[in-house]
Amino acid sequence: MIHEIHPIFSRHDRQYCIFSVYGRHEEFLYYSHMSRPLRSFMFGRDFICQLPRLMENKDLCIECGLGLSVAGGVAFDNGDCIAWHYSIEKANQVLFALSEKLGDEGRWIALF
Repeated sequence: MIHEIHPIFSRHDRQYCIFSVYGRHEEFLYYSHMSRPLRSFMFGRDFICQLPRLMENKDLCIECGLGLSVAGGVAFDNGDCIAWHYSIEKANQVLFALSEKLGDEGRWIALF
């Protein structure tokens, strides 16, 4: 299911992973806050190409900077879970596969 894992990095108390999925042309991004109940799974276009520009602006969060490149996903914030153009069940399947592929390095990934 997981085709390729691109960068894994931390910023603003969040850990991020950009990856691709077999059979999908979009790129995927998952992030999880290190201490708060906040995580998000999103997909869209050109995430990797935009990353250098987003990393230059230290005040900008990565997910906010992606803006209109995001086509959908699932977000969890302090007990509220919202799905947009992607089901929670499908997101959990992808995240489970991602954590399996990452092995011990993927222990920070939490399902919705």
